[in-house]
Parts: sequence; structure tokens; C-alpha cells
Amino acid sequence: MGRVMRIGLLTSVETRHRYFANAIRAKLPVVAIGYERTGFHPAEVRKDELTPDESLVVAEHFAERARQEDAFFGADNAFASEGSGCGVRMIESGELNSPETLGFLEGRNVDTVVVYGANLIKEPLLGRWPGRIINLHLGLSPYYRGTATNFYPLLNEEPEYVGATIHFIDAGIDTGPILKHARPTIEARDRPHTIGCKTILAGVEAMIVVLKRLERDGTLVGMPQWRPANAKFYLRKDYHPRQVVELYRKLDAGLVQRYVERCKRQPPEVQVVD
Repeated sequence: MGRVMRIGLLTSVETRHRYFANAIRAKLPVVAIGYERTGFHPAEVRKDELTPDESLVVAEHFAERARQEDAFFGADNAFASEGSGCGVRMIESGELNSPETLGFLEGRNVDTVVVYGANLIKEPLLGRWPGRIINLHLGLSPYYRGTATNFYPLLNEEPEYVGATIHFIDAGIDTGPILKHARPTIEARDRPHTIGCKTILAGVEAMIVVLKRLERDGTLVGMPQWRPANAKFYLRKDYHPRQVVELYRKLDAGLVQRYVERCKRQPPEVQVVD
């Protein structure tokens, strides 16, 4: 039996992130939670670049995200409160890697940092906990790295690459050694946000498994990421709301149903770490 960990969580402020913090805290010794206001708002529509009908599609897409996240995570999405051995801090945009955040975590004697939904981890945090900073990436690395990495597999008609990756954080973007993958079961009736919420649930459960293994063994060894020929990388600047409109055209044309039927004939060959 390994020693009891002292976990610090760095996440964001949306429904999914609050659920994540509560789910990890319910199963593991969390002594610090930092909620970052990341400053990124993909729901903002550039109305001057869209037709009125396109604007409605985009607005409904993000309204549906809120509805589905409330349905999946609404029972346990409150912000954690200070107390019971856990410190809580709100982190403003641009302050994630600040001396104040470092001091907050060090002041709680954190020995393992767990990240989901926060901005990029850099120095001085990166070097402070070598081999002990673990990320939940909503995407299947190394196939899809960066941002919106469960949106783009659907847009690119590659649902087999929807998933979550638990990995060590290094100086790259979603490039650290992989500890575990998780993939949702996609059904014919699914739409983007039911698929997304299923993936979050699978990713949170995978993170709990990995952290319990770390608590038991005291150390973990990840698999270095390989270089698939079809790997894709997206940044926030690559996103345009018209991509949402294009996705719904493909969904209405039977994208998910065709994928489910393909899986019945031949399961997709995707290398994953378990």
C-alpha cells in the first residue's frame, strides 16, 4: 500500500469541470481545488460572419450542450466549498501559472496535480511536480490533440477517434506519456453532446482508476506517444462557428447511424492504452 496522496486539482468553472472536481474528491484525497476562469468562450457567435439560419444552429448547439450537461452532471455540479481539509481558490484568466497559484498548491502540501479543462500548464508549475502532473484530455491522443478534440473527429467523420486520454503533462500540448485511454459507447440515437457527456463520464472514471493505481503503487509509467500518419492537431484559432453548421448537416445525413452500422460489421482498429 502506497502512502496517502495529497491531490491538487486544477480545472475550470463550467458544469463538467465542477462535476469532475466533485467526482475525484469523492474517491480520492483532494486537498486543493483551483477553478480557473479560462477566458475561452466558444459559444460566442460571430453573427456578422453567419446567416441568420446558421446563427440559430450554432446557438442551439450550445444551448443543447448546457441542457445535456445539466442532465448528466446536474446532480453533483456545485463548486466545492472551503473546509474538510480542502482549500479552494478561484484563478483568473492569465494567473494559472502564477506564483500565487504555485503558493496555493504548495501551501496545501500537494504532491500530485490533476488537471482537466485548465489552460496550458507551464513553469513554475511544470517543473515543481515532475512525473506527478496528470491531465484528463478530452480527445484521443495522439490521434487528436489540442482543442475541441471530440468535436473535430465528428466533423471529420471519424467517430472512432472520440475519447479521453489520461496522460502525464509535459512541455507539449497533449503529448505526454499516456496512462489510460477511455472511449464512449456511441449509439445510433446519440448527438454531439450526449457523445461528449458520455466521454466525460468515461474519462473521469479512467482518471479515478489511474489515481488509485498511483496511490497504491506510488509511481506510474506511461506509454510514450506514437506518431500515427493520420494524427491531427487543432488550436482555438482553427475553430469557426460555421464548422458547427457543417457538423449538423453531416449528422442529419446519418453520420452517427452509418458509424454504428460500420462498427457492427467491423470494430474500428484504433490503438488505445488500457
